[in-house]
Amino acid sequence: MRITLTTIAILLSLSATARAELVVSQSMTTPFDVPSLASAALSRDSQTLNANTLAFAAPSTLAAQSNTETMTASTVIKANDNDAANNTQDTNTSVLDRLSSVASDTVRKFKQTGIASWYGHQFNGRKTANGERFDMNALTAAHRSLPLSCFIRVTNKDNGKSVVVKVNDRGPYAGNRILDLSYGAAEQLGIVNKGMGNVTIERVSSPN
Repeated sequence: MRITLTTIAILLSLSATARAELVVSQSMTTPFDVPSLASAALSRDSQTLNANTLAFAAPSTLAAQSNTETMTASTVIKANDNDAANNTQDTNTSVLDRLSSVASDTVRKFKQTGIASWYGHQFNGRKTANGERFDMNALTAAHRSLPLSCFIRVTNKDNGKSVVVKVNDRGPYAGNRILDLSYGAAEQLGIVNKGMGNVTIERVSSPN
């Protein structure tokens, strides 16, 4: 019985030793390829680095692209605004030129027929609309709308007499009269005694 127990103990010891050697042998002989593991680790690190680089670079790239697109859009808008402003300015200039031309032609071709009166002593020395002092003996007149300081030829339709006067005042504003002549101009036209006369007005470029 004692031999049997000893034998069993020895067998158990040998079995344990064999199992340990087998484990060590398996651990040492397991095909762990160290270079392959290192390469795989490096590959994973490289992929992680590339992913991080893309993650950081993508917003910057997108921001730069967005800024470029914004600048391009802004440039196009400014260019369009400048073109619109230039076109508007050209249009306004063209319209003003045409209006000025029409106005000039209208003034040059101005002709009016109506009743003219005259004024003298009571207004002599007073300031006229263009800043001059009224001289009752000068050849001047008052008109409602003709440009101040322009010249007009006034013809008395009843006797054919005419005189060139300077428009330096505004009026008349009473009755159906179209012109108020100075005493000197009315005298030359022969309407002083009557007080009024039937006249024709034409625009001229100078007093001569």
